[in-house]
Amino acid sequence: MVVRPPRTAIRPRSHWPVSLASFAVVAGIALVGLWFAYPKLTYRGVPISILFEFIQDPIARNAYFSGRKELLHDRLKDMDIEAQIKAFYRPQIADEQELDRYIHELLYTNTGYIGNGYQATSDGQLVSKTNFPPGFWRWMGLAKRLQLAKDHETQDGVFYVITPKGTRVPYSVISNLYPINDMKKWLGIPNKP
Repeated sequence: MVVRPPRTAIRPRSHWPVSLASFAVVAGIALVGLWFAYPKLTYRGVPISILFEFIQDPIARNAYFSGRKELLHDRLKDMDIEAQIKAFYRPQIADEQELDRYIHELLYTNTGYIGNGYQATSDGQLVSKTNFPPGFWRWMGLAKRLQLAKDHETQDGVFYVITPKGTRVPYSVISNLYPINDMKKWLGIPNKP
């Protein structure tokens, strides 16, 4: 006589709980990693957070996809995108002139727009059209740290400093009001003889 165990005793084991738990652990680790990496992620050199801000703006988005470079540049300036990208890269690029060139090159590569102070060479590199006054970049670096300036522009050979309130002041005027040595004192930077 053959004795068979009851059918309820033989039950195939399900692997779903183990698979689901493994997936949840891996997904959790990936999300935590993405959360910490998000502020440092870039796409084509542009920080992801700034890219999302750009995509959410209908004027900038439409100007980009319709190829209207001047409108796009003006809108990016209104949105203060250039300053945001500069703030992102400033810890990595200490030289303000190099930082400015790098940011304009990023904008040129991604949008095709050439800023007023630059021209494209035959090999596609951007070069500055103007020679900045001596000490300009040192002054700008200190002024930004003191929140006296947020940007600059050149028009008809005149260098302007853009204040945090958006006022354009000629560099020759504002640099006399706030000399480098005074700004160094305010920041606690010793003057070297």
